Amino acid sequence: MKTARAAIALCALGSPGAALAQDADLAVRNQWFTGSLEASSPALSTAGTLAIEPYLIYKIDTRAYDDQGHRHSGGDGVHQMQSVTVVKYALTDRLSFQALPTVVRVTVGHDPRGLGIADLPVELEYRLKDENGRTGSPSITASAGMVLPIGRYDQLTTALDGLGTGGLLAKQGIVVESLFDTKGGHPVRIRLFASVTEALASADVRDLSVYGSADGFVGHATPGVSAQVGLAAGYAIDQRWVVALDVVRSDAGRSRLTGVDASGTARRTTGLPASRTILAPALEYNWSARAGLIAGVELSVAGRNTPAYVAPQIAVALAF
Repeated sequence: MKTARAAIALCALGSPGAALAQDADLAVRNQWFTGSLEASSPALSTAGTLAIEPYLIYKIDTRAYDDQGHRHSGGDGVHQMQSVTVVKYALTDRLSFQALPTVVRVTVGHDPRGLGIADLPVELEYRLKDENGRTGSPSITASAGMVLPIGRYDQLTTALDGLGTGGLLAKQGIVVESLFDTKGGHPVRIRLFASVTEALASADVRDLSVYGSADGFVGHATPGVSAQVGLAAGYAIDQRWVVALDVVRSDAGRSRLTGVDASGTARRTTGLPASRTILAPALEYNWSARAGLIAGVELSVAGRNTPAYVAPQIAVALAF
């Protein structure tokens, strides 16, 4: 039906320039995409659609960035095996619900240290503008949600067991997606995405925690505001194969910790701000418009007060 409508439009327009534009639009509409690894996706376009994308990620801390952004030896042999599943359901043709349940296993060398559930992001996504399948015509999706504090963050056996913040966080984001055709009929998909996360309340903290407190401490902490901005591109080799790349910058503000330590001494500390820039090249293979596989690697290329790492990963995307 889409092909028939395109053919009728070509006959009606009748000019070579219009014909080339319509051919480009048709190539864009018929292209299959899965990725990229890092970019948020727009709200689903058909009510009742369920999309599931389970990731398997193996993260290896290799070095560490200091406060000046210099990379030093470090990492302490910390490895993480992460299972992250993107679950999205279309409530209407414009409004979708998304959740990202995450399970993490931490090891140091060959010594397993912890297995647990990380904090849970949930959000509503609303598509403000449709893409309409035309070259260069963007879709715009805005999102709002929360990060639920279900991961362990205090009363830890070791600091590596910490997988959460303890505080309820608010999150807002935006995704702009455009499709373009290129010479030779290789569609390109571009996504610009950004998000901001901030604490709605402080978290009660006891003993050893992700905020640097030690055993015997009693108090509370507030995570700093964090932000992320990124650019993702996918270049179609053919209808099934796509090369993808993400460039992402993340920043985290200073956390605040106040309370009393084991000796009864009042403590008030402020964490260091952190930042990270990552690249994530990947290769996609799509069986259809509703099923595909993506594999690649995420690696840090710059940062401050954060580990440097490499994280090979693979995911399968399915829509029902």
